[in-house]
Amino acid sequence: MDEATIYEIRVRDLLDEKWAAYFAPFMLTTGENETILRGKVHDQAELFGTLLKIRDLGLQLVSVNLVRE
Repeated sequence: MDEATIYEIRVRDLLDEKWAAYFAPFMLTTGENETILRGKVHDQAELFGTLLKIRDLGLQLVSVNLVRE
């Protein structure tokens, strides 16, 4: 990745705003029984770091999607 790419990551748990700093630079929004993390990722290492945080918290990963704008 040469420039920032926007990703949307969905987990099957509700995370409140206290987790926003932990998952920065992703913005958190909640849906029905899930949380959506959306933000710019500058490289694969940054994306995998976020996925590792999700794993370490024991959250159930639903999807990881590249957002095309």
